[in-house]
Order: sequence, then structure tokens, then C-alpha cells
Amino acid sequence: MTALTTAELILAALLALIVLTLAFIWLRRKVIARGHDLILGAIRTTADPRWRLGLIRLRGDQFEWFSVVGPRMRSERSWARHDLDLGAPSPVDVDIPGIPGAVMVDTGRHQTELALSPPSYTAVRAWHESSPPGFNVNVA
Repeated sequence: MTALTTAELILAALLALIVLTLAFIWLRRKVIARGHDLILGAIRTTADPRWRLGLIRLRGDQFEWFSVVGPRMRSERSWARHDLDLGAPSPVDVDIPGIPGAVMVDTGRHQTELALSPPSYTAVRAWHESSPPGFNVNVA
């Protein structure tokens, strides 16, 4: 086998790995969404002070956070709507890639801060303040 053939095989293997990785990321996102909208957001905890980028799914009365990278199909963090206590938004002290002009909000007793773009914060706030599906549906 010549050096050129070896280089072509290595390049083909790397290209195939890149394509498979991108296909997995796309498929994972589709599985996580399950027909629901996803929001890009970041979290940080008192135990880990760095911002971790992730996907947020608002499903029924559950707020679920998934890491952007990694093989897990289950949420890493999940809160019931009634357990989530969103405070007033404040500007984030650092730039978070993918979230321009992010605002930060404390989630209450969970010792977790959440960073979202202003329109995403508005969507999460509206979801949080609305009644859960099937709850008080006959209110006039």
C-alpha cells in the first residue's frame, strides 16, 4: 500500500466519522424534540460555576434541560412547572456562544441559574405563568 492510498483511506475514514457525527447530532435533536419546540439555553449551578450550553424542552408541565453535546437522550435536569421559580432577569456577566444578549434568571431553590436570549426568556416566562394543560380549563 502506498503512502497516497493510506492517506486517502485515512481521509475517507475521517470524512465518514464527521458525517456520522453530524447525522447523530441531527437525529439526537429530533429524538429529544419529540414534536415539541426546543430552546437554546445555558445553565450553571453553585457546584459548577461555568455556563453549560444546552437544549430546553417545555413539555406539558415539565421543564427539561439537555446538554448540547453527549450521547444522552434523557434530560440531565428536569423541573416540574410548579417547582420552578423564575426570578427577574438580569444581564449575564460573560458572553455565551450561541446566545447573544443573554439574560440570566435564578430558578429558585434548585441553586441553578438559567441563561436565555430575551425572546426565549419571554417564551419560558409565558409557559411558566400559564396553567398546566387540563388544569382550570373552565376558567372564564
